[in-house]
Amino acid sequence: MRLHPRGLLPLLRTRLARWPIVVLTGARQTGKTTLVRDLLPEPGSPPPVYFSLDDPDERLRLAADPVRRLDHGNRLVILDEVQKQAGLLDAVKLLADRKKGHRFLLLGSSQILLLRQVRETLAGRASLLELWPLALVERVEEPAVPPTSLDRIWEKGEPALRRLATDAPRVESARQWRDRADEHLRWGGYPGLEPLPEDERRVWLRDFRRTYLERDLADLGQVADLDQFALAQNLLAARTGQLLSYSEVSRELGVAVNTVKRYVRFLEISYQVFLLRPLLPTVTARLVKTPKLYWSDPGLARLLADRMGIDNGAIFETAIVDELLRWSSWQRDPPRINFYRTHGGREVDIVLHSPQRLLALEVKATRKAHPGDARPLADLLEAVRVPGIARNAQRLGLVVTRGREVEPLARHIWAIPDWRLFGPSE
Repeated sequence: MRLHPRGLLPLLRTRLARWPIVVLTGARQTGKTTLVRDLLPEPGSPPPVYFSLDDPDERLRLAADPVRRLDHGNRLVILDEVQKQAGLLDAVKLLADRKKGHRFLLLGSSQILLLRQVRETLAGRASLLELWPLALVERVEEPAVPPTSLDRIWEKGEPALRRLATDAPRVESARQWRDRADEHLRWGGYPGLEPLPEDERRVWLRDFRRTYLERDLADLGQVADLDQFALAQNLLAARTGQLLSYSEVSRELGVAVNTVKRYVRFLEISYQVFLLRPLLPTVTARLVKTPKLYWSDPGLARLLADRMGIDNGAIFETAIVDELLRWSSWQRDPPRINFYRTHGGREVDIVLHSPQRLLALEVKATRKAHPGDARPLADLLEAVRVPGIARNAQRLGLVVTRGREVEPLARHIWAIPDWRLFGPSE
């Protein structure tokens, strides 16, 4: 299998240099083991010591004398699927506190178990990172992930868009990245899919779904009826990109609302879905208001929802949100991601924001943006007060399409294709 560079790698190395313990979580098959075993080691440095706790014999050996077996001086110690042997965290804590220079990298795909154990045992000692499936820009044949157009736009604002509009990419490069973006939208970003022919990719995704039902749910909690949970997955995948109505899903599924909430929570903490919260003045207000649900991979969402075309607006919007999650995960100072409803009732699909920057995005699965697409963005950009945003903050709007041109639509609002936004900045 071809190794892809990962955007998270520089941030991971920085955290390992500054923290005695780093925790890396993410869904199964996103490439955590490949990242730490094949990409992380640097030439000239001693190789990490790797333990896989999926192996029951390894668990028995470590349980017999954890402190001695985990004590490898200044060499990095990697514990994969560490939530399967939570007792090792006490030994990790002891060694990290006792000896300067000890470094540990803990991997896990079960977020709730691992992070709860980390909070209880390693509070103040561990740095947390997340690895998602491949982003579009990670599909390069280069040693490192190049900067994207989104990086330039977030950093430099409108001048970066003007440059993108005037500096068209080479025809060959443009065709290559359009094709890659279409394939990425169709099949998603799980690395194991890439070497497979198309007829086997659907089989791989079905097997991934079955493995999730049989293994991850056993880790997360007791689900009495796996068939019912699988149906809930399908119903929720069909609602990707929509406001989440627990009562509506409960009626269709024929179960209590609290059961649906538990299912959604299981999907969220195992990185299958992401809940996008509205942009409101306080964290409490955001949590109590209805979120939008997005599947964390467009390929899996298409399979579960039985939407095999790539022109579906909800699947395209899901893919854009997924790309933003991946990009945000490797930023040193990541922006917040929300959606927004204007006072006039219009909704802005996605808002990236920090105190001094606001980037609002409308997503249209069309080949051409129209001036009317800019109206909700204009309402937000012209609002005097936006929660958490300074009045003099840099404000921009983007209409993300499946087209070819970067072009202005209105004041401070531009149309940009998905492959230009998330592909390399030339």
